Amino acid sequence: MSHSGINEVMSLVAVVVAGLLALGIIGAILAVLSGRRGRSLPYIPQASLNTPAEQAFYSAVHRAVGAAALIACKVRIADVLQVRFRKRHGRDQRWWRYFRLISAKHVDLVVCEPRGGRILAAIELDDLSHRRRDRKRRDRFVDDAFASAGVPLLRFPASGRYDAREIQERLSPYLTTPKEGSVTCHNSRLTMR
Repeated sequence: MSHSGINEVMSLVAVVVAGLLALGIIGAILAVLSGRRGRSLPYIPQASLNTPAEQAFYSAVHRAVGAAALIACKVRIADVLQVRFRKRHGRDQRWWRYFRLISAKHVDLVVCEPRGGRILAAIELDDLSHRRRDRKRRDRFVDDAFASAGVPLLRFPASGRYDAREIQERLSPYLTTPKEGSVTCHNSRLTMR
C-alpha cells in the first residue's frame, strides 16, 4: 500500500473513532439528563383508587350528601388532624412521636364543606379485616385520636348494598348549610360575595 493510501485509511479511522467518541459522549450526556428527569424507579400505577366495595360505598355517600358536602377518598389522617403542640427545642421529640402515629394511616372518606373545605366528619368502611387484633388496636387508636381532636368519625360496616337514606341520617348532624353565594378564606378572614 502506498504512503497516500495509508494516510487515507488513517484519516478514515480517525474520523470513525472521533464519530464513535462523539456518539459515546452524547449518549452519556443524554443518559445523565434522562436520569435526572425520569430515572427508572420501581413504580407502577394502581389499578384504581378504591376497591369495588369502597367505590359502591362512596357512591352511596355521594347520593346521601349531594351538593351539601365534598367527599375526599383515602385521606391521610395527618391531613385531617394535627399535633396540638410544636417542638420546644431541637431535642423535643414529642411532636414527631405523635405525628408519626398518624402520618402513615388514612381514613376511607372525609366529608367537607363544599366551598371552604372545612372538615365535617370522617368515615371508615369496616370490612372483615377490621376484626383482626392488629386492626382492632389500630381502630381504637384512630377512634381516640379523632375523639381527642373533636372530629366526628363514623364507622359503617362493609356490605353488598348501602342505603343512602341511612347514611344521610347518620351524617345529617354534621352537614352544614353555608350561606349561598359566600366563600370564606379562613387564612385571610375575608368573605367574598
